[in-house]
Amino acid sequence: MFGWIITGIIALPLVILALFLFKGKGAFLIAGYNTLSDDKKAEYDTKALCKAVGWLLLLLAFFMMLFPLAISTEITWLFWVSFVPIMILPFGFVIYANTGNRFRKTPPPDGSTAIVEKKPMSRVKKLLLIIFILLSAQLCIGIGIMIYHGETDPKVSVTSDSIKISTLFGTDISFSSISDITLIPKNMREIGIGRRTNGYGSDGMSLKGTFQSIEHGHQLLFVYSISSPTIHISINRGVDVYISFRDSEKTDSVYRMISTSFANR
Repeated sequence: MFGWIITGIIALPLVILALFLFKGKGAFLIAGYNTLSDDKKAEYDTKALCKAVGWLLLLLAFFMMLFPLAISTEITWLFWVSFVPIMILPFGFVIYANTGNRFRKTPPPDGSTAIVEKKPMSRVKKLLLIIFILLSAQLCIGIGIMIYHGETDPKVSVTSDSIKISTLFGTDISFSSISDITLIPKNMREIGIGRRTNGYGSDGMSLKGTFQSIEHGHQLLFVYSISSPTIHISINRGVDVYISFRDSEKTDSVYRMISTSFANR
């Protein structure tokens, strides 16, 4: 419920502003346009620009409301469906609005209705646009990769002397540093997640990294927070590690593997 309230508080103003823009009003709120001189503003079809920005805001509000739905239903692909458009739409609209003179109107000086040939984009503007597209693509790809690895279950393997956890903020745990390995019949939310200090926890379910808990102090989590049981690796004079997977049977299997290796080391 809290997620719905927070998202609604953000999305509702976007909807109200979109309806305002559909009436051809509020152009002064559009970044870039509001800094132009009056002569430059006269070259643009203000109503068309406002309507386009209004549709953009409605789409952003719609996809934003999919966030709490994805969290409450625990559907990972729905999280991606909501996240990707929110990242791409603003950049795409900026590219769309600044190419092809789509919102420009350039009437001739004598006031006639003859069609005036529009000037092509200068080389400098083209270069800046290309740089903007490349930087935007790099940002989207980087965030996408981070979310992909953040949402994916960790890979746990065992060597002769250590446990290797491969994922975001992954680590190697030497058997010599472990005091005990237990399987707790609870999920991480029941155990106590605490506050994230350095890690990933986009939707509150896939948690990876260091968290500070009142009950347990610093702890290193590689868990799906609503899945039980949870593997607890106690570390001598160090930060304890917790591991769990979406599939509880996989958690049981990994526990048997690492506990057997620890006992036979």
